[in-house]
Amino acid sequence: MNKTVLIIFAVCMLSLTNVSFAYSTGKVDVVVAGYINHGLLQASVRAIKEVTSKYGDQINVAWVDLATNEGAKYCQEHGLSAHLNILINGKYQYLLDGRKVTFQWFEGTQWSKNDLDAVLSGVLNNRGNVTPLANAQGEDGVFGLVIALLRPPVILAAAIILCVLYLVRRSRKRKAMEKRTKPNRIGKR
Repeated sequence: MNKTVLIIFAVCMLSLTNVSFAYSTGKVDVVVAGYINHGLLQASVRAIKEVTSKYGDQINVAWVDLATNEGAKYCQEHGLSAHLNILINGKYQYLLDGRKVTFQWFEGTQWSKNDLDAVLSGVLNNRGNVTPLANAQGEDGVFGLVIALLRPPVILAAAIILCVLYLVRRSRKRKAMEKRTKPNRIGKR
C-alpha cells in the first residue's frame, strides 16, 4: 500500500482522537440569573435545582439574584432582560434536536425540565443533537457559527470526506500515469 495513503490515514485518525480529547470538557458552567427569590418563580427555581442536582460535580451552578446591585449589574453586562435566565456555558439559547430552546422566563413557557436536562447531558457528553446559539444580542456573530462547526461530528465528517477525496484523486492520477506509460499496441497483431 502506498506510504502517502497510510500517512494520510494515520493523520486523520490521530486528528480524530485529539478532537475527542479536546472536547471532553469535564465541567459545565450554569448561571441562573434573575429574580430567584420571587414567589412566582419558585416553581422554576425548584425545577432548575432538581435537574442540576442530578449532575453533582460535573457542573458548576451559580445563582445571581437580580434584586441585588451585583445581580442587576451582571444582567445588564450580559444583556439579560428576562426575570429568569439560565446560561449554560454563557448561552441561554440552544438548538436541541433541531428545535430552538430559550432558557428564559418561567419553566413550561420557552423551556422545560426535560429540555434543561437534555441540553446539560448533551453538552457534558458532546452529543451532536445540542448546539449553542448566539444569544439574542448576537454578540457571537460569525465566531458562534465557527464554534458550532468545530463540533466533533462535523470534524469527523470533514476528515473522512478529505481522506476519500484524496484517495479518489490519487487513484485517478495513477490511472492516468499508467495510460501514458503503457506501450501503444495499435497495429501489432
